[in-house]
Amino acid sequence: MTALTALLAAAATPARAATGTDSSAQVTYLAERLRANPVYVTDQLPREVPQSTAPAFAEVAKRTGVPTYVIVLPSQSAADPSLLTKVHKRLGRDGLYVLMDESFVAEAEAHGVGAPAEDAWTIALYEVPYDAGPLRRFERFAEVVAQGGEKAAARAKAARAKYGDGDEEPAPLYIGPSDRSDQSFLTGTLLTGVPLLILLLVPYVRRWWLRRPRAAGAGGATGAAWRKEVKASRALRRTLPVLALACAVAVAVTAPVVFDQTRSSWSPRPRAIDLNARLDRVAEGLAQDPVYADPESPRVLDSAQSARLHERIRAFSRSAGGGPVFVSLVPQLTEDESGGDEEAFAAAVHDKLGEDGVYIVADPASGYIDAFNHGLRLDGYSLLFDLPESITYGDDKADEAGDHFLGERLGALMTILDKTPRTDEPNSPGDPYPVTDPVTEDDLPPLFGSDFWPALFMGVLAAGLVFGLVAGLLGIARRVLRRRRPEPLEA
Repeated sequence: MTALTALLAAAATPARAATGTDSSAQVTYLAERLRANPVYVTDQLPREVPQSTAPAFAEVAKRTGVPTYVIVLPSQSAADPSLLTKVHKRLGRDGLYVLMDESFVAEAEAHGVGAPAEDAWTIALYEVPYDAGPLRRFERFAEVVAQGGEKAAARAKAARAKYGDGDEEPAPLYIGPSDRSDQSFLTGTLLTGVPLLILLLVPYVRRWWLRRPRAAGAGGATGAAWRKEVKASRALRRTLPVLALACAVAVAVTAPVVFDQTRSSWSPRPRAIDLNARLDRVAEGLAQDPVYADPESPRVLDSAQSARLHERIRAFSRSAGGGPVFVSLVPQLTEDESGGDEEAFAAAVHDKLGEDGVYIVADPASGYIDAFNHGLRLDGYSLLFDLPESITYGDDKADEAGDHFLGERLGALMTILDKTPRTDEPNSPGDPYPVTDPVTEDDLPPLFGSDFWPALFMGVLAAGLVFGLVAGLLGIARRVLRRRRPEPLEA
């Protein structure tokens, strides 16, 4: 038996009561939130669904025509298929219950009211583009509910027939940075290519037209005709630069109107209060209890496991070189304020709480565990880089278990903390890597940006290529015409 196995075995005594999760606390929490307000938007998705969008969801909910209760949660926190039923039972109010996640209408149930919840869910899934966002999907959902059961059933049947096989789907609403790069390249190419083609092709084609065999065979030009031709050539030389400049201006003015997208996502820019809401909540909870369990997620620690973890934390704080330990059982999501970066989340909570210690981030959804030392006389680098994978990620059995064996693994981590080398000076791993700016991460690059300027030169090359191609084709056409209509010999 390896040392790590012994640690896990010791941490697991007494034996665990269950390997599943407990959603009763989550159901109670959500029911109380709905009792205060029929629309509840989580604070864990500020990059995608900020809490400030709650009034917009509430406004749409009124359009259904029936009492509607809306819960917006991360998809990882709403894995229980009977969550809405349990919330309805706890709340004790009939109505249409809708569960939204960061992208879709996840679940919808009608309790005690006549609402075509399933058909509306089907239409919101099929008819709305995949990148429309949850608010727009909920708008379509509410629209269908308001139409009534008969129309909703017919519309859902048509949607399944059209989109059910996956061969066809609505066109996306937003573009990405690569699409903007293509737009910038096309704009730069047209801005130089079109005016240059006008300056090169128009005189060349005109000369070719006048010198074609049919025109040459029509007889010599008279003096009046020659003077007219010279006058037209001078007028063309004066007009062409103006026309080329006008085309360049037209491209520069029209491109921002045609390529008017500015963002790659529907989600509004989060405000500071949106980005700080979860951090404030976690910090306030840790100020009262060193183990904070996210109330929006199912519980992964039972009472016995929680009591043992608290005892281990108290023992470590009294040990030589030890100190406070703060455990955050909170999901880490790419849509949260930290962009799913556990180190950035722990550093932000440390700043909010203002107390040095070991900050442990345990994700109840994925089961991942990370530990970060802030200010204690511990070897913080060994905690950051040398934790066994069986603690950081768990094994296959832990991955399959509903609670990911977090109770045992956190106990094993506390044993490793007890044995972590002490240092002479307080130790911290340093500042985390900066996360993507949540306010600007969905902003598209400017149209006249980095991809625009190289395209100006490519426009010159493209104009030269097109000119050469046209000149070659006209040359071939001239030879064909000469063979069919040879020029008359001079007298």
